Amino acid sequence: MKSYVKSIIGILCIVVMFGSVGCKKQQKQIQEPVVVQIEEPIQNPLLDAEVSEDQENNPIIGIPVGQGVNPLTGLWVTEEAVKRRPVAIMINNLHKALPHSGISQADLFYEVLAEGEITRIMAVFQEVTSKKIGPVRSARHYFLDFAFDHDAIYVHYGGSPQAFKAFKQLNAPNLNGLSYLDDIMCFRDKERMKQKGMYEHSLYTSGEGIQKAWDKVQYRTEKEVKYPPTFTFSEVEYTPNGETALQVIVPFSKYQMSEFAYDEEKKVYWRAQTGKPHVDIENGEQLSVKNIIIQFADIRVIAGDDAGRREVNLVGKGTGLYISGGKSVPITWSKKDHHTPTVFKDEGNNILHLNKGKTWICVFSKDRKVQIQ
Repeated sequence: MKSYVKSIIGILCIVVMFGSVGCKKQQKQIQEPVVVQIEEPIQNPLLDAEVSEDQENNPIIGIPVGQGVNPLTGLWVTEEAVKRRPVAIMINNLHKALPHSGISQADLFYEVLAEGEITRIMAVFQEVTSKKIGPVRSARHYFLDFAFDHDAIYVHYGGSPQAFKAFKQLNAPNLNGLSYLDDIMCFRDKERMKQKGMYEHSLYTSGEGIQKAWDKVQYRTEKEVKYPPTFTFSEVEYTPNGETALQVIVPFSKYQMSEFAYDEEKKVYWRAQTGKPHVDIENGEQLSVKNIIIQFADIRVIAGDDAGRREVNLVGKGTGLYISGGKSVPITWSKKDHHTPTVFKDEGNNILHLNKGKTWICVFSKDRKVQIQ
């Protein structure tokens, strides 16, 4: 019996001894680091994509730091500029008033007949910094509808009786240089003043002058939420599926022919008038735009108006053309009231998507045709 017990005890000792050795070996294996080899690095297309210097602090989502989308062009501008109300400046477009100054920095342009055979241009700036803009001319009441479309401050020098009536009736924010704001906002070009018949074409404004006048009248500076952007922009540049439009001529009158020629390499339309390139003398640049909109409207001379001023019906609905990428397609437009933004739609009755960039809008008589080749 004693020998049997001794045998059992001996077996247990051997088991304990080998078990202890096994535990030590297992502990040693666990403590050793595990190395995983990867033959190729994992690719992340968002992280590996090239980014510009102003995007390097936020490369994953691709939004430049401190910037936002310009509601007039769909392009990047400063966050501060996005929040501010745009400025819409009335530009003198008489041939004698050429060349223009500072308008190449505008984001959006409207051109419409005024009295007689002349047109006026409204240059709209989301951020106005130009030191010399003009020459500036007097207001016409229907341009207020364009300003309302963008919650813009309308800058002008004097105006028609209809314009001053509309300012009051529609409570339209405007900065009139022909007032106590003259010395604050406007200045004369001394060289032009020396030339015979050029005094009325010698008045200019500037970004700094407009800001001083704005501060003086204390208009609201930031856009309100109730004013949605008038334009919707396509995230990807596209060519409309329409008719060829490499040359566009808008015959406002025998006096004023607005011309646009498509540059297939740069994908923009170069603007000309009076048979010559439309150039900003301040930087020598010819004006160019990504988009052209022809907005057909009911235009008529106001009965009994000695100067032959016009009425342009911009509240209601009508047809038009969207021109971009060398193509032209039919569109429609509608505007419920003066303070509601104009809505542009494509043939399928969907909201029109513009290509990102500057736009020139020609408001043209619905009874006439635009020349497109």
